[in-house]
Formats: sequence, C-alpha cells, structure tokens
Amino acid sequence: MPQLSFRPLIRADLSALVRWMAADHAQPWFAGEPTTRPEAEERYGAQLNGTSAARMWIVAADSVPIGYLQDYLVGAYDDYAVRAQDPTAAAFDFLIGDPDMVGRGIGTQMITQFCTEILVRDFPDSARFIASPDVRNHRSIKVLERCGFTQGLWIQPPTSQFPEVVCTAPRELFFP
Repeated sequence: MPQLSFRPLIRADLSALVRWMAADHAQPWFAGEPTTRPEAEERYGAQLNGTSAARMWIVAADSVPIGYLQDYLVGAYDDYAVRAQDPTAAAFDFLIGDPDMVGRGIGTQMITQFCTEILVRDFPDSARFIASPDVRNHRSIKVLERCGFTQGLWIQPPTSQFPEVVCTAPRELFFP
C-alpha cells in the first residue's frame, strides 16, 4: 500500500479537483459540481479562504495527489444537522479522484487514516464521525463499512432526487 498523507487543499489544486469530479467513476456522485477552475474557485472560495465551516484536504499517495476529502461539524449546517440528527458529529466527504487508484483498497486506508489523524485530533467533542453517500453509491458504502461505519438513516438532500444514507462510526474506533 502507498504511504498516504493529507494537506489542506489550495487554489493550485482546483484543476485536479475539477478533473477528479468529472472522471467517469466519480461523475454520478458529483453531477452539478464545478466543471472549470474558475467555477471551482467561486464554489469553494470560502473553504479556501478559511471562512467556511468545511475544510478541504488533498490526499496524496507517496506524495502524488490522488483525491480529496472535506470535513465539517454537522451542526455548522442547520439543514444537514436536522436531517442527519447528530449535530455534534464530525462529518466528511471523500473522493479518490485518480481512476488508477480506485478498487485497490486505498479508500479503506484513506478513511481510516483520515479519521485517526485528522478527525480525532480536530473534533475532540464529536463522539461520532459520519459520512452520507448517495444510497446508490455501493462502492462508498462498502468502504465505509470496511472502516467500521454502520448504515443508519436515509436522508433526502435538497439538491438531489436520490437519498443519502448516514453511515456512522464511534470516534473510539479510530484512537491510535
């Protein structure tokens, strides 16, 4: 397995982010996301400036960027907090953008390591970590289950016709 590392996403990463979200394996889950670097700059400006509750990260495998994650306190987003019913949880979204890295077990390594190194450290008051993939995204759900997450509520995002499933894991699972 490669050595994974995480660093904050910067403006220079936006072209890669746009490319990853447009990749065939990712497109079903990222429809409606920016398709150009300027659109990404506009959409993610608050995260890049540090004025958003969400933080964006680059994941690198052996120092080569391969995808991204974002994290946030569920309660920072009122609508999501009501739907997910867990405002004190730390939530995250993830994408292995490089198609050559998909299906190699890196997702399990990435999520486990991210929860252990980043979420445990940065969200000390969150008893649970959650991710809520589209219910049709069986690959993401399976990788979350391999990391110890369990499926729970189905919630309806306002911007999609398909529900998401809230997958939850206790923080203790990720203590080093």
